Amino acid sequence: MCIRDSHYRVHVSENEWRAAAFSYGTLTLEVIFEVKRIFYEILLLQSKQDLAGQNLDSIQKIHRLIEKRAKLGEIKELEGIKLYVESLRAQNELNRIKTGLTLAQENLNQLLGKALPPDFALIGELSYTPTEIEEEALLQKALLNHPRVREKEARLEQAKSSENYVRWQRFPDFRLSGFSRKELDGQNTGIGISLDIPLWNFKSREIQEAENLILMEEEKLRALRMEMATRIKSRINQLRLSEQNLQVFHQGLLQQAAQSLKISEVSYTQGEISLIEYQDSQRTHFSILNDYQDSLYRWNADRAALEMAIGEEIK
Repeated sequence: MCIRDSHYRVHVSENEWRAAAFSYGTLTLEVIFEVKRIFYEILLLQSKQDLAGQNLDSIQKIHRLIEKRAKLGEIKELEGIKLYVESLRAQNELNRIKTGLTLAQENLNQLLGKALPPDFALIGELSYTPTEIEEEALLQKALLNHPRVREKEARLEQAKSSENYVRWQRFPDFRLSGFSRKELDGQNTGIGISLDIPLWNFKSREIQEAENLILMEEEKLRALRMEMATRIKSRINQLRLSEQNLQVFHQGLLQQAAQSLKISEVSYTQGEISLIEYQDSQRTHFSILNDYQDSLYRWNADRAALEMAIGEEIK
């Protein structure tokens, strides 16, 4: 058994195992992100389904009122036809959302290995909590501890161990051996030590290849850190932009849209505004609520993407 040969082989195998473990850690982060993304998508579609249902109910309510007024001759029957067409559009939108929700639920269940019942539903809604981001602290921690970085570091150590293994093959190495033989005076056993001397093989080409591999792995590690720093900064900026979009809604837009719709409903039933004006107000309100849900989804998805980029959850 060559003592030094086994020593370097063990180091190469250890670093290869560590690299594989960190690669698994990176894959785990990606799966967690995808689960979160689909989870948020389902919550988004559930909210949009509720909004679309409310919108349809509102249109149908006004449509019934219009039909009564048309029968009394207070308004033209054409307005009832217009609202009927509008209700059909609202029904189609609701059906479209339901189809998308079913598909998202199937995707999540597939990702979780069919662990959920086919008709499962999520409880809850998209939320938003202002987040303080310390950019430099996140960068430093991620560039030290992220599984992708640790994997490249293990690959570099593996290359260095391989280079040491090849280089030391140029020098004598001890070999242990055991023996046992019968002699006239009885059984003779012992351990022998031999010395391998490579007189002709100086491993010059192999050493050069091993050194080149080290340089390549060092360059990969350096490039990865630069790529990750750029990606993390981009994710932080995107999250901040999503927060700014949400603040617009929270600073009065949602309240103003609700008040505007209420006023337009009263005005229309009292004949103060036309059907077209009322429909415009209703569409605007519905659009603002949908945009708000989209912004909530975007913020949650951007937060999950940042967590994947830095390798841990943001507290």
